[in-house]
Amino acid sequence: MNSGNSKVNLMSQDEMYDPSLSASRLLNGDRIYHYDLYDPPFYILSRYEDISYALREPDIFIEGHGNGPNFIDSSNGVLSDGEHHTLIRRIVQPNFLMGSIARLEERLEEIAEELLDDVMEEDTWDIHDNLSFPLPVIIICEILGIPTDDIHKFKRWADATVEQMCSEDPQQFEKELSHMRDYLLDLILKKRKHNEDSTLLSRIAHSKINSNYLSDDEAVNLTVQIFVAGNETTTSLISNLVWRLMTIDNLWEDFVNDKIDINNAINESLRYDPPLLGLFKTTSKEVNIEGNIIPKNSKVMMHYGAANRDPVIFKNPNTFDLTRDGSKVISFSVGVHICLGRELARLETRVTLNALKKRFPNLKLINEGERVGPFLFWGRKKLPVSHK
Repeated sequence: MNSGNSKVNLMSQDEMYDPSLSASRLLNGDRIYHYDLYDPPFYILSRYEDISYALREPDIFIEGHGNGPNFIDSSNGVLSDGEHHTLIRRIVQPNFLMGSIARLEERLEEIAEELLDDVMEEDTWDIHDNLSFPLPVIIICEILGIPTDDIHKFKRWADATVEQMCSEDPQQFEKELSHMRDYLLDLILKKRKHNEDSTLLSRIAHSKINSNYLSDDEAVNLTVQIFVAGNETTTSLISNLVWRLMTIDNLWEDFVNDKIDINNAINESLRYDPPLLGLFKTTSKEVNIEGNIIPKNSKVMMHYGAANRDPVIFKNPNTFDLTRDGSKVISFSVGVHICLGRELARLETRVTLNALKKRFPNLKLINEGERVGPFLFWGRKKLPVSHK
């Protein structure tokens, strides 16, 4: 089994700039990689077959110690295990079923048009700041029933949440995140004083397990998890797809001329540029994968970025191929913890890209912008463009 002192360095300048380097080094190395360049050290699974197996064994690869590399008590909300996870998921699931998602399409089109109206007269503007960040934040706030008066405050909190998840010093984000928790708890308690309304926050406030309301911590954590999951990855999915269409061959021109199927493009973007490069589980017992041992109580990274480039599954995996069958892309996970918001993310991306090509067919990239910060995430936090 490899030592982390050799090839892979997930936080190095070159692998942060191009995570496909990490994927290649992992796929060409040992089946289980021991990564000791982080405190605490962890293991990495990179093969599609191994990750697919692990994600379908939720009693062995558990959620209750967090989806990041640090051991934290997160055994409530959707990051719980067993029957509790099933009960919690049942609370929020109705808002993310296909019928509920389809009803949001018209509203999403309105939001996209409003955001593009705001930049119509600008010489240069930013895909992230002006479009891919505000759109999913606005819609998830509307689903939850959270005021959208200051979406930049919400974005700051979401960013702090994912930064904390990836940091060796999680405490540095506690002050900022305590403001978020206080804000959300105040809203939840107010909702609980009134009859249940149509918002998801109201349902969370009024939900009971074994005749008891969710604890304050659980109600807040569940809201945070839905809010962060509902915007962070979609923002990067939109930005990443625009970025690739603008930088590979004549793909943007082909898209504008209706030569590209947007659903194929979304699937290939999820494979080639997964907004979440991986998530962590914790082993509840010793795991033996064909003689490769992971000890009990170990953090294990499911490296989606590597699995999506596994040549056993994907032909020419390092080619951005819009004719590829996207059915096996693993970026939204599989099994009982499959991403609740996956269809919403697809719809948001489809609506946004279609609005963008209709309004600004002459869109041009100014430069390749900047990468988002946390090593587990992959997207552009800046992507400047011009349509003039």
